Amino acid sequence: MATNTTVDRQAVLAARHGLVPASNGGWLGGFGNMLGKELGDWFGTRRWIVQAIIWLGIINGLMAFIMFVVPAMDPSAQMSPEEELVQGLSLYFNFAVLFGAIGMIILAQDEIIQEKQSGTAAWILSKPVSRSAFVLTKLLSNFLGGLIIIAGLTGVVAYAELYLVSEQALPHLPYLMGMGLILLTLTFYLSLVIMLGTIFEQRGAVLGIAVGVLMGGLIASQFTPLVSYFLPVKMPDIATALMQGQPLPTIAISQLITAGAWSILFTIVALLRFRREEF
Repeated sequence: MATNTTVDRQAVLAARHGLVPASNGGWLGGFGNMLGKELGDWFGTRRWIVQAIIWLGIINGLMAFIMFVVPAMDPSAQMSPEEELVQGLSLYFNFAVLFGAIGMIILAQDEIIQEKQSGTAAWILSKPVSRSAFVLTKLLSNFLGGLIIIAGLTGVVAYAELYLVSEQALPHLPYLMGMGLILLTLTFYLSLVIMLGTIFEQRGAVLGIAVGVLMGGLIASQFTPLVSYFLPVKMPDIATALMQGQPLPTIAISQLITAGAWSILFTIVALLRFRREEF
C-alpha cells in the first residue's frame, strides 16, 4: 500500500513502536483541558455532595453538639452568649484546621501515586499535556475543592451557628480573613502531599510523613515555641484573636510567611521531581 510522502518519517517510526507524537505547547500545555477534567472529578460527579455531607457532619455537626446539645443536657455547662461565642469561634477554627488538614491529606494522597501506578499518568502525558500542567491542575483542583467545601461551606454554616448561639452578627471581614488562614493551612498540607506523591511510589510513605508533620508539629509546639516559627500550628489561635479584635500572637507574621513559603517550595520541588519521572 502506498505511503503518503507528506507523512513525517519520525511519526512513522513512532507509530511502528505504538507511540503517538504529541506537542505539549509549552510548559503549561494542556492546562485548560486537564483542569476541566480534574474539576469535573470534583464537581461533575457526586463527589462534592459526599464531601459536603462529610465536612458538614464532622465540623459543623461537632460544633452544634458541643454548643447546643451539651448545655441542654447539662445545665451547669451553660455559658453567657459572649462566652459561647468565644468557644464557638475556637471550636470552628480548631476543627477546620485539624480535621481539614487530615482530610486534605487523605483526599490528595492518591492524586499522583494512583495515576502513576495505574499507568494513567503515562497515557495522559502521551497527549499534548505537559508535566507541569499535570501537577499544577492536581494542586489547583484540590485547592478549589478545599476552598469551596472545607473552608467555604463549613464557614457559612458555622457563621449561622455562631449567630444562633450569640444572637449577634459577626464582622464579615475578620471572619473572611480567618477563613483565609484556614485555607492557607490546607494549602500547606495539600502542596506537601502532592510533592510527596512525586517522590514516593507508595501511599504509606506519603500518609506517614504528612500526618507525622501535622501531628508531630502540634505535639512539639506544646514543648518548644520554636516549632511555631516553622510550621503552621497556631493558625486557629491567630484566627480566633483576629475575630475577637485582640492583639495577634507574636508568631502570627512568621506563621503566614512560612506557610506560604513552604507551599511554594513544595510546589517547585513537585514540578522539578515530576519532570524527572520516567514512564
